[in-house]
Amino acid sequence: MWLFLSAPFCHATAPETFSVQVPDGPFSAKLGSSVVFPCSLSPSFSAVELEVRWYRPNKFNTPVLFYKDLKIQESPVDPQCSDRVSLIGRLEEGNVSLKLENITLSDRGDYECHISSGVWYDKGTTSLTVNVLGSEPVLSVTETGEQVNVTCVSDGWSTQPTVTWRDREGREIKHNSHVMYKKDSDDLVRVSSWLLFSPSESEWISCSVSLSDQEEREGRAMPVRTKMSTASKTPWRAFVVMLVISLLSLSVVCILLFILYKRTHHQKSAAAPWEPVGTDAAGMWQYFHVYLGTSHEHIHTQYVGNTNDITHFYMKAT
Repeated sequence: MWLFLSAPFCHATAPETFSVQVPDGPFSAKLGSSVVFPCSLSPSFSAVELEVRWYRPNKFNTPVLFYKDLKIQESPVDPQCSDRVSLIGRLEEGNVSLKLENITLSDRGDYECHISSGVWYDKGTTSLTVNVLGSEPVLSVTETGEQVNVTCVSDGWSTQPTVTWRDREGREIKHNSHVMYKKDSDDLVRVSSWLLFSPSESEWISCSVSLSDQEEREGRAMPVRTKMSTASKTPWRAFVVMLVISLLSLSVVCILLFILYKRTHHQKSAAAPWEPVGTDAAGMWQYFHVYLGTSHEHIHTQYVGNTNDITHFYMKAT
């Protein structure tokens, strides 16, 4: 690193006390990009002969960058950052801003700017958030009566994104929506949102997941298709209902026909005549034909008393 110094500042005397000034953070940067952390002295004076140390919390002895004895020291420093950091600005004017390049997820967090003159020191803290665009939202539709439940899922976000539902006309849908966030093993955010929606309100709806107006992912769903599929099931339901009714009707007809048949058969049996066919030698037995349905049997009937009196008799079949 080259340091361009002007003579008037090289031999400027450091004040007995000073303060370190850093802007309020946090600073945001995209994954793989660069960021500058401003840091300066107040009052303004040369930092060429001072000690400047940029470090992460609890890593004072292994700083991200260490400037001392008019140069940047190669050790002790954090090996993960040694080839990605540099001092920018004019040291002779008290500007000790740090540039960090090729940002990774592990660079997220706080950074301390520590400046010492040997008799006095001060420090300031700033922080970095790394923005990572997640995946395209995946939408699914489930029927819930007259409405549909539309679910929107997207993975791999940093920082926590926002979810916006819109109808076909671009109007934001805020009612009946819910959002849930969950971090994975890489500390990236998975967002899930679901919305109860009536297909009659819009032909399709969109789900946008974003970190800002310029950084977003969008997915769309067409709930009207679910409504059409529901309508297509109606003929099948009607067919099943008609089949059940037909089977019940057929069963009733069969039962009625069976009852009619039994009643007719009973009447024929009751009307079957007894026909005398003769007497035995003793004159004590009278033979009859009795008709039972389509078959007949000979019945021996023994009269008691007068043969013309048939109120009391005994029968036996042959």
